[in-house]
Amino acid sequence: MKENIPTSLAPDVGARRHLEHDWYAGGIPANVRFAEGVYVDTSYGFAAFHSECAVGLALGDAAGAYDRTTFVVGPAGQINVGAYTVLNGTYIVCNGRIDIGAHCLVAWGSVLTDTWADAAALPVALRREVLRACAADPARRLPAFAEPRAVVLEDNVWVGFDAVVLPGVRVGRGSVVGCKTVVAEDVPPYAVVVGSPARVVRRLDADDTEEERKRAVREYAR
Repeated sequence: MKENIPTSLAPDVGARRHLEHDWYAGGIPANVRFAEGVYVDTSYGFAAFHSECAVGLALGDAAGAYDRTTFVVGPAGQINVGAYTVLNGTYIVCNGRIDIGAHCLVAWGSVLTDTWADAAALPVALRREVLRACAADPARRLPAFAEPRAVVLEDNVWVGFDAVVLPGVRVGRGSVVGCKTVVAEDVPPYAVVVGSPARVVRRLDADDTEEERKRAVREYAR
């Protein structure tokens, strides 16, 4: 992705970019890429961003991370966010890959994670080892307990507040994930899912096609 740094970002300072008037001094890592018109309200959301990939996070045209959206990203984590997508108070945990399409809305308190482990199924000795490793790490990075499985939100997905999208899930285009829903399996396109576990309660019309967009533009241009 070609990088176009928005005017709200000051020049590089010590390999990190700093937002003007940001209350948090940590800055944004150099391997975070912004397209044109991206908005990030504070770099505080990157305090736990430890990706060592060439591009650990890419935000598309006019995408935004609002209300202290938090990126908890391990050394091998990569996140891609499409154009015009709004992350509003979202919590993203990525140790592998998370792809979020264009024109998505991910509401406050929601969690997208590609890594999950049942602590009850892990030996106590292993948990102690992981916690000791975390304590010895100056950056306090918590190693992943399990292999990550990619999460994909296709275009035009709406995730309601406090919803959780678990590892390995693909949420189909145009779908709606209800508030406080826990999604453990793939969601088909243009479906409304609610509950824990998530279940389909409604099907939506596919009204976001290219033909429909052109028709809407013609209508509004009259």
